[in-house]
Order: sequence, then structure tokens, then C-alpha cells
Amino acid sequence: MIAVVTGSSGFIGSHLVDALLARGATVRALVRRESPLSSRNPLVGYWTADLLDDRSVRESPVWDGATHVFHVGGVTKRRTLAQFRDGNVVPTANLLSAVAARSVPIERFVLVSSQAAAGPAAAPDKPVREEDPRKPVEAYGRSKGEAEDATRRYAGALPITIVRPGAVYGPRDVDFLEIFKQACGPVAIHAAHRDQAMSIVYVRDLVEAILLAAESPAAVGRTYFAADAEPVTWRTLYKTIAQVAGTRPIELQLPGPLLALAGRAGSLFSLVTGKAVLLNDNKVALAKPRWWLCDSSRIREELGWMARTRLLNGVRETYLAYAEAGLLGRRRTRGVPMTGTSEEGV
Repeated sequence: MIAVVTGSSGFIGSHLVDALLARGATVRALVRRESPLSSRNPLVGYWTADLLDDRSVRESPVWDGATHVFHVGGVTKRRTLAQFRDGNVVPTANLLSAVAARSVPIERFVLVSSQAAAGPAAAPDKPVREEDPRKPVEAYGRSKGEAEDATRRYAGALPITIVRPGAVYGPRDVDFLEIFKQACGPVAIHAAHRDQAMSIVYVRDLVEAILLAAESPAAVGRTYFAADAEPVTWRTLYKTIAQVAGTRPIELQLPGPLLALAGRAGSLFSLVTGKAVLLNDNKVALAKPRWWLCDSSRIREELGWMARTRLLNGVRETYLAYAEAGLLGRRRTRGVPMTGTSEEGV
């Protein structure tokens, strides 16, 4: 396999690159010119291109002999829909156009999307399925849905597959790092409702789903949700992190009006400074629905995939990675020991 990967230095992309290299694949990373040299893997080949310029993408030598494309790159923190489109939709369309223009077709183009493209569930017993109408609640989800549309337009010309993960956690993630910091401190503040239920997936399990989607003939032209079969609430997640860390934080629920005010302030800060921040109006919109649940039965039935990492083990591995990187201060694990292996079923 000769794999072209976008987003190779990001959270999911870096884990995908590790898995591809472990399988003996040749990995080529398509990166922006401003991509930092310090984050580059010596085992990976790097090609630069302007993903907003279709000619720059199309004329890149990265495509020569490539067999698979994994489009993992994108943006999650922007202020406006136009900015999200520049980060998620335009690059997707340019990549597909470049691949379609090749004389020798690739074996698979995999788009890593998000449950945000589909939107939340209407009820706890009605998780969102792939065939349900999309109902995104904010700009990021809309842009990911439009990226899916751009991908499906090439279904007749290219072997495409779309993977929609639930909330992804694991080592190297910067968004869940803030949750871990909260749960490890003396006071843990819940921004979203503490009983908001979500479908979650450990990054290693997601990478397995992506690779299955890239290699299975049954996956051509298909869209798959990928998440643990057991939903998790923020209350449970905070308690599991505290259990691993050996802490007992006081948990406080941030009132809805105060959260909305903080989101508005974050959006205003982004408007004034041009810098994207984690808490803004879009993130507040994601916090409002009570059931961010998706149904992963299709990928289980068609590709034989299932999430194998227990929440406790996934949280522990993530906590240790954060702690070893010095991202949690001087905290040390005083909680429960690992039980079984992270490959056990839920």
C-alpha cells in the first residue's frame, strides 16, 4: 500500500500514520507549506501543497503510484461557516479532483468525517443511523456534511468510503486534554450538561475502522458510523478520569446562560484577534442537545468492526500519555490498576 495522508500531524492522522507504518505501508503526507518541520516523522515522505488551490494539489508528485488516500485533515475551531468551508470542504473537493484526474485509479479514497455532520439523536433510544437525514446544529457539522457531499459526487468515478466517528479520545488529543485537566483538579466544571450522553470511540479503535474501510470491497460507496456500542455521559467520563487519577474533584454544572455568554465572548475574541478558540458559539451549540448518539451496527455487520477498548483502559492510557508529556502538571496515577487488556470488548 502506498498511502497519501492529510492531517498526518494531527490527533487522528498521527495515529493512522503509526498504524500504516506498522503494517509496512509506504506513507506520504500531504502537508501545508507552513507545517512545522519538528512534527515530521523520518519514516514518512512529505509533499507540500496549497489545499485551497486545485492546481497545486493536482500537480503534486505525491500522487505518483499512490494506491490509497486517507483524508483526515480539516479544521474544528473556526468562527464562521465560510472559514469552516475553507478548512473542510474546499480541500476535500480539490483532493478528489486531483485523484480523479489520474490515469491510474486508486484503490480507495477514505474521508474521515464526523457525527457532527449528521447531528444529534432525537431520543436516547433512537441513535442516528447512516440513512437518516442530516441535521447538523452548527457550522462545523454543516461543513463536514458538505465535504461528504463533495465526496459522494465522485462515487461513480472513484472507490470512496466515508467514516463518521463519534467523539474521539486518546493520547495526543488537545480537546479532551482540557476535560482531563478539569477532572483531575479540585473543581471540575461541566460546560455541557453532565448527563449529556454521547457515542465515544478510542483513537486506536477508530484507526482500525478506517483501515477496514480502506481495504474491504464491501465498503466501496458506503458511509459508516464508528463508535463504542455503549454511550458515555460527561458525568461518567469525569468520574472515570478522577478514578484513574486518584482525585475527588467537586463537580459544578455551568449554567446554560453563562455558557452561552462564554461562547459569545469566545467568538468575539476570534473576530477581533483572528485566533480560533475552543469555546465559541459553535461549541455552545454542540453542548445543547442531550443525545449525541450514533448507531455503529452497519460497520459491525458489513466489516466486522467493533470498538474493543474499555472506557477505563482507554482513559488510563490517555491519562498516562498526558502525564508523561507533562501536560497535567506533576500529577501521578494513584487510581485503579489496569484490568485486562485494552483489546477486551465492552
